[in-house]
Amino acid sequence: MDKRLVTCAKLCTGDFVCDVGTDHGYLPCFMIKENMCKKALACDVAPMPLKSAEEHINREGLSDRIGTVLSDGLDNVHPEGITDVVMAGMGGELIARLLEKCPWVKNGVNLVLQPMTKWDVLRKWLYANGFEVKKELACTEGQFAYSVMQAVYTGKTPSYECDDRYLQFGFVKPEGEGKEYIARQAKRIFVAGSGMMKSEDKKELGERLVKLAQSELDRL
Repeated sequence: MDKRLVTCAKLCTGDFVCDVGTDHGYLPCFMIKENMCKKALACDVAPMPLKSAEEHINREGLSDRIGTVLSDGLDNVHPEGITDVVMAGMGGELIARLLEKCPWVKNGVNLVLQPMTKWDVLRKWLYANGFEVKKELACTEGQFAYSVMQAVYTGKTPSYECDDRYLQFGFVKPEGEGKEYIARQAKRIFVAGSGMMKSEDKKELGERLVKLAQSELDRL
């Protein structure tokens, strides 16, 4: 189990966890063994990763508590009893698309989302579609830094502002690994913004991002 998936596990709150894009099934196996949930469902869109997950689950002796399903996102998942849905290790745009076509995630499901890219797109989509981000945790591994979001559908516009800082940094606190996440994210945004400034149609956004990145680095 890498720190990224352990962080996802920490933000799950219920007894029945559905792991979308499960790959080898590490997350549900870990959560069951650590008594962090009572049962789980491992889902993947591709047959080979799902087969690997099934083999891992069987080796761990957990097939009675962890089911598997071949599914594009949540298309083939029956929602009965599911308390938490984890979507980790995929792009923010893909996560938003998978959530958009699954109406039952609005029924009080705790969403744990870890975008590898396009985190700003995901945060903006959640804000615009009545999902409130309750908490974010950061973790770092080697040269990579990740943010994991906990969100739930309220049907209302969140009370916080959907500005450039929120879209790029979310609610990660500048302490512990969060401080390292913000520093790395700021440097990444600075480079991206500097590149945008060379394009006339993206110059204004580029200038905002460079200014935001520099402001965050100065605060650390």
